[in-house]
Amino acid sequence: MLRVAKVRAGGHAYYLEVAGATGTGIEAPGRWMGSGAPPMAMSGRVGADELAAVLAGEHPRTGEVLGTARSQVRVAGFDMTFSAPKSVSLLHALGDPEVVDAVAAGHEEAVRAAMSYVERRALAVRRRGPAAPVAVPTSVDGVAAAGFVHRVSRALDPHLHTHVVVANVGRGPEGEWSALDGRGVYAHASATDALYHVHLRDELTRRLGVSWDPPDRGRADIAGIGPEVRREFSRRAAEIAAHLAERELASGRARTVAGFVTRADKDPLLGADDLRPEWEGRALAVGFSPRRLDAVLDRSPRAAPLGVERHGDRLGLGAAMSGVVDNLHDVVTRRAVVRECGRAVAAGAPATRVEEAADRLLEEMRPAPGHGGDHDGPGVAERRHEVRSPTLERGDDSHRRRAEIERSELSLLLSGRAMALDRTTDRRPDLGPGLG
Repeated sequence: MLRVAKVRAGGHAYYLEVAGATGTGIEAPGRWMGSGAPPMAMSGRVGADELAAVLAGEHPRTGEVLGTARSQVRVAGFDMTFSAPKSVSLLHALGDPEVVDAVAAGHEEAVRAAMSYVERRALAVRRRGPAAPVAVPTSVDGVAAAGFVHRVSRALDPHLHTHVVVANVGRGPEGEWSALDGRGVYAHASATDALYHVHLRDELTRRLGVSWDPPDRGRADIAGIGPEVRREFSRRAAEIAAHLAERELASGRARTVAGFVTRADKDPLLGADDLRPEWEGRALAVGFSPRRLDAVLDRSPRAAPLGVERHGDRLGLGAAMSGVVDNLHDVVTRRAVVRECGRAVAAGAPATRVEEAADRLLEEMRPAPGHGGDHDGPGVAERRHEVRSPTLERGDDSHRRRAEIERSELSLLLSGRAMALDRTTDRRPDLGPGLG
């Protein structure tokens, strides 16, 4: 699950130390992300002074305070941590240089795709307006974030993950800066997580030809890297499990607390390159040789041509449309539909295509009465829909034909087919007159 944590004032020092901004760390330097970074002349490598300033709510070039009442803001930013499945981390840690680069690039693109969703749908600023006597969530026109890629867990196991530190300051549509409405970050966390994982599966299938085990709540491991190997390199999870078992605890909150209680300090001088010989020895001890690692590649075509089936209906997901609907409550938001569509696509798909599939499902629903009607906003202000809408059960011939075509297109996506998608022109298949 995507982990979201609050960053307090001064909390940026950890990222800079591990990333080598001070000249001592072993991870790659952080990189600026978000639409709000370029207007503040921030691009490329994250500098210590820049990050400190923007997390303090100040313009890094002019020192101008961004927004009013900044002294009342207690949260400097939000750390959104995107963690690859253990099997992906192992492929990244033990693979040949070409494989390592492909995994790193696929992970980076998946994080980028998920953060695009966050900026468009999850983040908001609160504004009053003629029709809004109280402040309501409003779209953000600029967000500054810094991405830090780490390769090692605190237990010194392979753990590919990216900390995206989102500064708690955003520019509203009128051009004014203020603190973010951070509720949306948490409300959209599961949908963001699903989009990261489904996009990651698509990227690594195209780049390396891997195939996937059945997803569990949207996360899937690479087929051929079995549980015995993953357990050997999951000492951090074992520490947390032992802590919970000793105290007979099992709740999600207890797990979160255990993660903080058992965490060790991270050595900024000890990185993946130093640990690889040890990792290779441990892998051999559980029977995971370089030959077995190579065998997980090219189980699927790396880049299918236009209109050619890439993964096949390996998990029998041709009828997944009804499965997605069955996993939803009677009244849902768009983010819930996005989450379930992303979790259903076992073979992977571009995050934008998953969002399109969710929007097609939403077209078959109607707004829930008493939940905002036609209003639809970012963050926690999303419109609610009735899943058991009459439009899903009846309609005239044209409506029924449209619904059948959209179900067919979604089924192709969910079964891992190419959907006749031209990745160069980004065109969707012709659905007929008035149906595109």
